[in-house]
Amino acid sequence: MNKQLVIHKFSEYILEASSIIETPIPKIKASQILIKNKFLGINAIYDRELYKGKIPYINVQFPYVFGVEAVGIVVEVGSNITNVKIGDAVSTVKVGTAYQEYQIITKEEVVKIPEPTAEYLTLNPTGVSAYLALKNTAELKNGETIVVSAASGGLGHIVVQLAKQKNCHVVAICGKPEKENLLKNLGCCDRIINYNKEDLITVLNKEYTNKIDVGFDSVGTYMFDAFLQNLAPLGRLVVSGLATELTAPEFEQVHGPRVYESIYWKGASVRCFMNHLYKEQHPEARNYLFQLYQEGKLQVKVDSTLFKGIESITTASEYLLAGKSYGKVVVAL
Repeated sequence: MNKQLVIHKFSEYILEASSIIETPIPKIKASQILIKNKFLGINAIYDRELYKGKIPYINVQFPYVFGVEAVGIVVEVGSNITNVKIGDAVSTVKVGTAYQEYQIITKEEVVKIPEPTAEYLTLNPTGVSAYLALKNTAELKNGETIVVSAASGGLGHIVVQLAKQKNCHVVAICGKPEKENLLKNLGCCDRIINYNKEDLITVLNKEYTNKIDVGFDSVGTYMFDAFLQNLAPLGRLVVSGLATELTAPEFEQVHGPRVYESIYWKGASVRCFMNHLYKEQHPEARNYLFQLYQEGKLQVKVDSTLFKGIESITTASEYLLAGKSYGKVVVAL
């Protein structure tokens, strides 16, 4: 049987919206691949918007298997499949597929990886997002100053490392001593700001006034405002998430100057990153990141908290949403 976590109704809470069901292991067609999942990536904020029914481009039909990222082993291939074989380790990134023990995928949707580990799950797609956001959206140049919010998270800890490889001045923001230690151990951060020990706005206004070439923000609200205020001429503020807004009951009502009043005279810009818009560049990004990792030039941090089994997905989601994570949060099957 195939154990699955599904959305059975829309709700504000994952435990109310979801349930675990068991279905027969599906039969594959000639052009399909059956994978036994080994690790699942937790995307708690995206998941939450999905089980609330707030993602406009997904037509959720109950029961709906959710989850996006997984790595596993090929256990069966259709007669038309030539790019993978039984026993191969593979990575998949597809909305509505991951939170289950077995999944069916097509040959176009599967990526061979050296081994089915949580580290390769982190690289694809989280690392891919970091690489493509810095390349395409931030247009990060050698020697620039970049400030990164949630820098110890799954995305952030890859961003700061890739930025340092371009000889940038890297400012990493976090909120706990343990997260400071993670960032120090990466060895790539020129300045670490723990906003529970130092006042973030005061530090940026004093040390980085008009000096931020790239602000990389997945938090929003006060973080977005602090970055915006201190953008350098031609600076770019990259929005990769809206964590504080999406955890609030409603979006904050802003009563003040429009964004362009802060950036017009600097020729600066605010930009948003969406991974799926650069799909044609995913192979390039994966190959680059896999090589860096295999050469020991990129550290991949997976949260050490053990979440095991389909039953633990909801707990892992709540753990991530509570801001407790260090690196990528995964569930082992």
